[in-house]
Amino acid sequence: MATRRRFLVLLGGGTVVAAAAVGGYILLPGEETASGLPKIKYGRDTCVQCTMIISDTRFAAAWREQGGIERHFDDVGCMVAYFRKHSPGSATLYWVRDFEHDAWLDAQTAAYAVAAGVKSPMGYGVAAFASAPAAAGVVQRYSGEAATWTSLVDNLKERG
Repeated sequence: MATRRRFLVLLGGGTVVAAAAVGGYILLPGEETASGLPKIKYGRDTCVQCTMIISDTRFAAAWREQGGIERHFDDVGCMVAYFRKHSPGSATLYWVRDFEHDAWLDAQTAAYAVAAGVKSPMGYGVAAFASAPAAAGVVQRYSGEAATWTSLVDNLKERG
Protein backbone atom coordinates (compact mmCIF):
# COMPACT_ATOMS: atom_id res chain seq x y z
CA MET A 1 0.00 0.00 0.00
CA ALA A 2 1.35 3.44 -0.97
CA THR A 3 1.89 5.90 1.79
CA ARG A 4 1.34 9.59 1.45
CA ARG A 5 5.09 10.19 1.64
CA ARG A 6 5.84 7.67 -1.15
CA PHE A 7 3.10 9.19 -3.31
CA LEU A 8 4.57 12.71 -2.95
CA VAL A 9 8.11 11.46 -3.77
CA LEU A 10 6.85 9.74 -6.93
CA LEU A 11 4.84 12.79 -7.92
CA GLY A 12 7.84 15.09 -7.43
CA GLY A 13 10.14 12.78 -9.42
CA GLY A 14 7.62 12.62 -12.27
CA THR A 15 7.41 16.41 -12.36
CA VAL A 16 11.20 16.72 -12.62
CA VAL A 17 11.32 14.21 -15.48
CA ALA A 18 8.48 15.98 -17.33
CA ALA A 19 10.15 19.39 -16.90
CA ALA A 20 13.47 18.00 -18.21
CA ALA A 21 11.70 16.53 -21.26
CA VAL A 22 9.96 19.81 -22.07
CA GLY A 23 13.20 21.77 -21.60
CA GLY A 24 15.10 19.38 -23.85
CA TYR A 25 12.46 19.66 -26.55
CA ILE A 26 12.56 23.45 -26.46
CA LEU A 27 16.35 23.46 -26.81
CA LEU A 28 16.35 21.19 -29.87
CA PRO A 29 16.95 22.97 -33.17
CA GLY A 30 13.71 23.56 -35.02
CA GLU A 31 12.84 23.24 -38.69
CA GLU A 32 14.32 26.12 -40.64
CA THR A 33 12.43 27.61 -43.53
CA ALA A 34 14.64 27.21 -46.57
CA SER A 35 16.10 30.39 -47.99
CA GLY A 36 18.86 31.35 -50.37
CA LEU A 37 19.83 29.12 -53.27
CA PRO A 38 18.68 25.50 -53.49
CA LYS A 39 20.74 22.86 -51.75
CA ILE A 40 20.92 19.63 -53.73
CA LYS A 41 23.00 16.73 -52.47
CA TYR A 42 24.35 15.48 -55.80
CA GLY A 43 24.59 11.73 -56.00
CA ARG A 44 22.05 11.35 -53.16
CA ASP A 45 18.94 13.47 -53.82
CA THR A 46 16.42 12.20 -56.36
CA CYS A 47 14.29 13.99 -58.93
CA VAL A 48 10.66 14.37 -57.80
CA GLN A 49 9.44 13.85 -61.38
CA CYS A 50 11.37 10.77 -62.56
CA THR A 51 12.95 9.60 -59.24
CA MET A 52 16.44 9.31 -60.76
CA ILE A 53 19.42 10.35 -58.63
CA ILE A 54 20.54 13.90 -59.43
CA SER A 55 24.18 13.68 -60.45
CA ASP A 56 24.88 15.93 -63.45
CA THR A 57 25.05 19.48 -62.09
CA ARG A 58 24.77 21.02 -65.59
CA PHE A 59 21.12 19.99 -65.88
CA ALA A 60 19.88 20.25 -62.28
CA ALA A 61 16.87 22.41 -61.48
CA ALA A 62 14.86 23.24 -58.37
CA TRP A 63 11.97 25.25 -57.06
CA ARG A 64 10.93 26.50 -53.64
CA GLU A 65 7.32 27.02 -52.74
CA GLN A 66 6.11 29.76 -50.40
CA GLY A 67 6.19 27.47 -47.34
CA GLY A 68 9.88 26.70 -47.93
CA ILE A 69 9.33 23.29 -49.53
CA GLU A 70 12.02 22.60 -52.14
CA ARG A 71 11.57 20.29 -55.10
CA HIS A 72 14.68 19.05 -56.93
CA PHE A 73 14.98 17.84 -60.53
CA ASP A 74 17.70 16.06 -62.52
CA ASP A 75 16.64 17.66 -65.82
CA VAL A 76 15.11 21.04 -66.68
CA GLY A 77 12.51 19.11 -68.68
CA CYS A 78 11.49 17.20 -65.55
CA MET A 79 10.85 20.50 -63.76
CA VAL A 80 8.72 21.73 -66.67
CA ALA A 81 6.72 18.48 -66.72
CA TYR A 82 6.20 18.60 -62.94
CA PHE A 83 5.25 22.29 -63.19
CA ARG A 84 2.50 21.43 -65.70
CA LYS A 85 1.05 18.73 -63.47
CA HIS A 86 1.24 20.51 -60.13
CA SER A 87 1.09 24.24 -60.98
CA PRO A 88 2.72 25.67 -57.85
CA GLY A 89 1.69 29.01 -56.37
CA SER A 90 2.66 32.39 -57.75
CA ALA A 91 5.22 32.97 -54.96
CA THR A 92 7.28 29.93 -56.05
CA LEU A 93 10.92 30.56 -56.98
CA TYR A 94 12.53 28.55 -59.82
CA TRP A 95 16.20 27.85 -60.52
CA VAL A 96 18.22 26.06 -63.19
CA ARG A 97 21.94 25.37 -63.38
CA ASP A 98 24.00 27.24 -65.94
CA PHE A 99 25.18 24.68 -68.50
CA GLU A 100 28.60 26.34 -68.86
CA HIS A 101 29.25 27.64 -65.35
CA ASP A 102 28.74 26.13 -61.93
CA ALA A 103 26.03 28.58 -60.88
CA TRP A 104 22.31 28.81 -60.22
CA LEU A 105 20.18 30.98 -62.52
CA ASP A 106 16.65 32.30 -62.15
CA ALA A 107 14.74 29.87 -64.39
CA GLN A 108 12.26 32.51 -65.50
CA THR A 109 14.95 34.85 -66.87
CA ALA A 110 17.48 32.28 -68.11
CA ALA A 111 18.01 31.61 -71.81
CA TYR A 112 17.66 28.04 -73.06
CA ALA A 113 18.93 25.91 -75.91
CA VAL A 114 16.82 22.91 -76.89
CA ALA A 115 18.64 20.43 -79.12
CA ALA A 116 18.87 16.67 -79.59
CA GLY A 117 22.66 16.96 -79.32
CA VAL A 118 22.38 18.20 -75.74
CA LYS A 119 22.42 14.93 -73.79
CA SER A 120 20.42 15.73 -70.65
CA PRO A 121 19.66 13.01 -68.07
CA MET A 122 16.06 12.37 -69.22
CA GLY A 123 16.61 13.24 -72.87
CA TYR A 124 14.76 16.55 -72.97
CA GLY A 125 17.85 18.16 -74.51
CA VAL A 126 17.47 21.44 -72.61
CA ALA A 127 20.46 23.45 -71.44
CA ALA A 128 20.18 26.73 -69.49
CA PHE A 129 22.40 29.78 -69.91
CA ALA A 130 22.80 33.17 -68.28
CA SER A 131 22.35 34.99 -71.60
CA ALA A 132 20.80 34.53 -75.04
CA PRO A 133 24.21 34.86 -76.82
CA ALA A 134 25.59 32.00 -74.71
CA ALA A 135 22.58 29.84 -75.59
CA ALA A 136 22.88 30.80 -79.26
CA GLY A 137 26.27 29.09 -79.51
CA VAL A 138 24.79 25.75 -78.44
CA VAL A 139 21.71 26.26 -80.62
CA GLN A 140 23.98 26.77 -83.63
CA ARG A 141 26.37 23.92 -82.75
CA TYR A 142 23.56 21.36 -82.39
CA SER A 143 21.01 22.81 -84.86
CA GLY A 144 18.61 23.39 -82.00
CA GLU A 145 16.17 26.08 -80.99
CA ALA A 146 16.43 28.99 -78.57
CA ALA A 147 13.79 29.06 -75.84
CA THR A 148 12.56 31.01 -72.84
CA TRP A 149 10.93 29.69 -69.66
CA THR A 150 7.49 30.52 -71.08
CA SER A 151 8.13 28.73 -74.37
CA LEU A 152 9.47 25.67 -72.52
CA VAL A 153 6.32 25.50 -70.39
CA ASP A 154 4.12 25.91 -73.46
CA ASN A 155 5.97 23.70 -75.96
CA LEU A 156 8.35 21.17 -74.41
CA LYS A 157 7.25 17.63 -75.20
CA GLU A 158 6.83 15.22 -72.27
CA ARG A 159 9.18 12.24 -72.03
CA GLY A 160 8.56 8.77 -70.69
